[in-house]
Amino acid sequence: MKKIWAATAIALAATVGAVSANAAIKVDGMPLMQSAPANGVPLFINGAGVVNLGGKMAAAVYLPQNTTSASSIMTMPGAKSIRLTALSDMQSTGLAKALEAGVKKSVSAAQYASFKPAMDAFTKQLISVKQIPKGETVELLFEPSNGIVLMGPGAHIIPGTGNAELYQAILRMLPSSVLSSPAVQKQNVS
Repeated sequence: MKKIWAATAIALAATVGAVSANAAIKVDGMPLMQSAPANGVPLFINGAGVVNLGGKMAAAVYLPQNTTSASSIMTMPGAKSIRLTALSDMQSTGLAKALEAGVKKSVSAAQYASFKPAMDAFTKQLISVKQIPKGETVELLFEPSNGIVLMGPGAHIIPGTGNAELYQAILRMLPSSVLSSPAVQKQNVS
């Protein structure tokens, strides 16, 4: 398990700290990577756009293979990643509140109650960051064997928590163009 977290942290440090050569996709002027590793497995950008989650952020969804089907995005096996990059300096509490409100809105009260421990952990971790500087990324990486790994600016990582249903609720918060965009997918490198 520690190897998985170490590999995830190394991959994050290698990809988030610097804009890679394949960062040809821009959202509101912010360069986004076309592919992102998840423990050595490449994920490809499937859609991207601007969202307001407590502040303006460039959001992108990465999957093992591109698809335009919303149901395929939700049920696709393997790792998935949501990367949220701040378009200006923002308080992390805004993102924490927006994630919680969005999940709460998209599920039943009983389902939300089952997600509450994971949401509390995400909120606590995000609030500890205090500020998300412009250009910094918060990643929600779903790994089937680990749950959702939250990686924030710097070394702020919370180990896997939550499950596929919670990740689907988070995905449902995003506009359809962020989930899937054929125009964005065409820019992927083979």
